[in-house]
Amino acid sequence: MSAENTKTETASQYSGDNGLPQSGEKICKAVHQYSKGKISGENMDVLMEIGHGCMVTRNYIYQRYGGIKSLVKVYSGYEVDSEVRASGFREKIGLPSVYFSSSVSRALADIKIMWAQVRNRINDDVSRNERFSPEDRHYIRFVLKTDVCYWNILNGKSSPLSDKIQSVYEKVIADLGGERGQRVKNLNRYICRQTRKKLHKQHTDNRLRFTIKKQGYRYGELDGEHGIFLATKANRQRMFIPLTDTNVYDRMLDISLNLQKKSIEIVIPIFVNIQRHKDYVNEIGISLGVWNMITTSTGNVYGSSFGKMQQEISRFILEENYREKSENVSGTQNYQARKEKMDAALKNYVNMEINRMLAQEKPKVVYMVKLPRNPGMLMKGTGDTHLLRMWKKGFVTERLQWKCQKNNIKIVEVIGKGIGRECSACGQVGYADGEKFKCSACGFEENKKVNSARNTLNRGKSGKQLNKKWSSDTLGR
Repeated sequence: MSAENTKTETASQYSGDNGLPQSGEKICKAVHQYSKGKISGENMDVLMEIGHGCMVTRNYIYQRYGGIKSLVKVYSGYEVDSEVRASGFREKIGLPSVYFSSSVSRALADIKIMWAQVRNRINDDVSRNERFSPEDRHYIRFVLKTDVCYWNILNGKSSPLSDKIQSVYEKVIADLGGERGQRVKNLNRYICRQTRKKLHKQHTDNRLRFTIKKQGYRYGELDGEHGIFLATKANRQRMFIPLTDTNVYDRMLDISLNLQKKSIEIVIPIFVNIQRHKDYVNEIGISLGVWNMITTSTGNVYGSSFGKMQQEISRFILEENYREKSENVSGTQNYQARKEKMDAALKNYVNMEINRMLAQEKPKVVYMVKLPRNPGMLMKGTGDTHLLRMWKKGFVTERLQWKCQKNNIKIVEVIGKGIGRECSACGQVGYADGEKFKCSACGFEENKKVNSARNTLNRGKSGKQLNKKWSSDTLGR
């Protein structure tokens, strides 16, 4: 089995002033490699010991650098690295540096993501809070984007700012107008209060996944089999793991252990160029569904077998879990193998249909409604609650976002309240009659999903937008 046949793509963040990836930028996808045959119990114990050390390292970094006092430090990797080296923690747990340093980097990346989420959530709250004036919002957003300013406010300090930032900061304060001193204090208290409310302590119990730097492995052959030699905790000793393919890579690897199968999965990040299509000039609205995966404002349906495939998986799981006679239940390995095969078929189908949609619709902008966290809100009274729990809406949106980003297509989320009851022809409130939408005001009739997709397009083009994916005004780094 080659890595190319088993690859999975994942999205990463890139942005430009217009919300689109810029010329020359790349995005990251993940290629997967798999071990061949079963790994011996002795080797699995060695890998588990390494995984445990990496888990302990990450928790150490979370605890030491995950608070408000280390906000500035986490964006200076050199400072953290030197402090951790001086602490002697690596020697204490006996973890090789190729695993230790990568675990530190990964933990710091997690902390940065957490801070980006905190800033984004505060910014969202500020946008919705009508008590704030435009000047108040501008001040809060400036503070959130400026690390030193933000750190000073959270810690009650007055660390000096650069001349350029200081001049901008003074102008932002001046724009607050009269009694700006008290307004600044009130806004600073709000920032501190919201940060404490949204910040959380990070912790992981996952010892089955860890990373290794490229200095800690090499590809090669042993006894006629191609595989990878991984560094161990023993000095100058490496473990050989046969692989199912002969591909060779030279970057940091992500390793996942599967204790049941006694195997490993290696995830390799690969950067690819963004594809640009001169003929992708359309703007479309889409409506996601449990049965028909995507319905567009042009009236086309993509993924018409999506619901049926999910239903088959749902029924298979229910039948296996609720058989009356235990002797008729499939063996665990057979059950897992069949379920994985069905899941893989569904994911391949999703990818294929999204590719078909983009090739046929040729969009430059895709408008979509942000789905609620509880999918049951979309299908009250259907009775098929298990199917709703099985709905892979998260996977569909992730694949859609990735493929749009890969093809330089902008995704814009729109306000979804009442979108299914609104007539896309006249804007009045209508009603659903089975799969049909009907408007009593103007007599318009259409498939209800097509009507919703057209409403999505109308709202997107009229400015009723929640956010623009990958836009330059997104907080974080």
